[in-house]
Amino acid sequence: MKKRLGRASRSYLRVASFAALVLILCAAANIFLNYPYAIGIIEAASALVVLCAAALMETRRRNEAENYIRSVTKMAGTIPSNALESLPVPLVVAHADGTVRWYNERFGALFGGGEMYDKALDTILPGIKWADILRTDNGSRNIEINGLKYELQSRLVKDKSSKNTAEEDEHSVYIYLIDKTAETEAVSAYENEKTDVAVICVDNYDEVFRRMDDSEEQRSEAALRKTINEWAKESSAVLKKIDRDRYYMFFEHRYLAGYIDKKFAILEQVRKIGEEVKRPMSVSIGIGTGSTIGGNEQSARYALDMAQGRGGDQVGVKDDTQYTFYGGKTREYEKSTRVKTRAVAMALRDYFSSADSVIFVGHKNADYDCFGAAMGLQRAVRTLGTRPYIIYDEAASPAIEKLHSELNQIEEYRGMFISEEAALDIMTDSTLIVVLDTHRPTMLESERVVSRAAKVVLIDHHRRATEFINNCSLIYHEPYASSTCEMAAEILQYMSLGSAVTAKEAECLYTGIVLDTKNFLIKTGVRTFEAASYLRRLGLNTFDVKKLFNVEKDEYDRRAEIVRTAEEIAPGISLAHTSENWPNIRVIASQAADDMLNIDNTDASFVIYPDKGRTCVSARSLNGVNVHVIMESLGGGGHATVAGVQRDDVTIYQMAELIKKAVREYLSKND
Repeated sequence: MKKRLGRASRSYLRVASFAALVLILCAAANIFLNYPYAIGIIEAASALVVLCAAALMETRRRNEAENYIRSVTKMAGTIPSNALESLPVPLVVAHADGTVRWYNERFGALFGGGEMYDKALDTILPGIKWADILRTDNGSRNIEINGLKYELQSRLVKDKSSKNTAEEDEHSVYIYLIDKTAETEAVSAYENEKTDVAVICVDNYDEVFRRMDDSEEQRSEAALRKTINEWAKESSAVLKKIDRDRYYMFFEHRYLAGYIDKKFAILEQVRKIGEEVKRPMSVSIGIGTGSTIGGNEQSARYALDMAQGRGGDQVGVKDDTQYTFYGGKTREYEKSTRVKTRAVAMALRDYFSSADSVIFVGHKNADYDCFGAAMGLQRAVRTLGTRPYIIYDEAASPAIEKLHSELNQIEEYRGMFISEEAALDIMTDSTLIVVLDTHRPTMLESERVVSRAAKVVLIDHHRRATEFINNCSLIYHEPYASSTCEMAAEILQYMSLGSAVTAKEAECLYTGIVLDTKNFLIKTGVRTFEAASYLRRLGLNTFDVKKLFNVEKDEYDRRAEIVRTAEEIAPGISLAHTSENWPNIRVIASQAADDMLNIDNTDASFVIYPDKGRTCVSARSLNGVNVHVIMESLGGGGHATVAGVQRDDVTIYQMAELIKKAVREYLSKND
């Protein structure tokens, strides 16, 4: 009730002032027009009365505000009556409706000393919402006034000094502004002057320089070193070359934002040097920030490993909580040297020989790549006298059901395909787990089996994600490889098994290569064809592989139906969808995404589909668009030309909007 009267009195004051002005104007008009002077005098006198009444009401209102402040300080006992006025910080008291009730001189001076009584506080203080102030009693927030930083603290107070009932208690909001400018500047200076650490590595150094003559090598080395030195000078950094292909750099944190704004121009500059010498030259950089120098150095090395595991030619930045990646525009370049492959093959041979059993684990919804690699490597396990097993979930692997059915008819393979529970029962401390075609724990066919293993070997070709299986004894991770089956075929060659690999096993390996390269069209290098040649010598029948990819007419019609929904969401990028949860929908959707690439002027395709309560996406490209980066931004992964994502928190329509937004952001960052 009291609050309503207060609002009414304030509105009456405005009306009275307006009425007085009108009466004065009327009196002046009467006198000017020679109307009876008595009327003019009466009007002028009325205006004077109204103005006096308005002045009295304003004085009374101000006195009430002063009395309110005095009553509040009196209630505090030891606080003198002028305590709030002399408070060394700006203070304002507002009504519950957000209008100014009282303020001290410091608050008035902060805004030029003008009259502020009854003004809405959210029109005075920048960037606040009165509703938020009321919702957060005893809250605080940061604001900026005239270039100075303040912490705004608010308190909700009930005035019970009068004998009103509880319903008539007056609420007021006390707002203090505490100057935090010096403190903020000190914190900012401290953060800006922290030392960030960068580790710079030249990708494929040996591959780039081994075919150059001495003069060309010296010119390229000089150009590369000059570029790196000039980039370091932008931040007044300390740069030290510690190896022929590796540099350490120390710079103040303030310069990191500038590097990010320029999209780490050094990546493009190094690529141009490679173009001039007609070599695929690039650098990968890991940057550690947000910790001590020692912690940042360790984070920089981790970030560099991540950048190289994702294909190189990019920058990874790691702070205390997350990784952020920049660049990665070029495709992965094939390595001609096989030293690493030979070393992995010898190490695997020892692991297979010393284990009492070997269990192969692929990713969820197994495809021909992870399954084919397991079928090829299990032959090496058998030849070395150890029992192999492959975890297989028939219900979750419809894509390979046809191949699995054929293998189940062969006596030698019976009992090799086991469930997760069976694998847990047979595991011992000497059991070796081999993870194929994934490095993400959440994508494993059986995360429990891998987490309980004493020894884990990982073989994968996907670009590295932030999550990784850490308890590995041996990691063979090569994002340049076309498929895990290609990597498995090379390993088998260096294990010196002779002709132990059967024609059927060669068919399994070849099927995985065909699937991931789209019939040798995508991400295919010299080593891919050499692996295929090796499998052909083992008796591979390519016609039998072709039959595995044949589909029934219903599936073909459904695939065509998805392609018909395709729309161009950006130049050269198409999006299609289906809401039908058909049997074998994953295979149908991925094939539809492949078919969309056959449409003229289409460089990348996305197909959205439902599967087991989740919204899924199959993404494909022809090297022009890095679909891995786009899918990774939505929580998925893969590699540059084949990627995907699975979400259970969005609908098909929402996923379409997310893809469109992600594509726009990708194109804006990559011109």
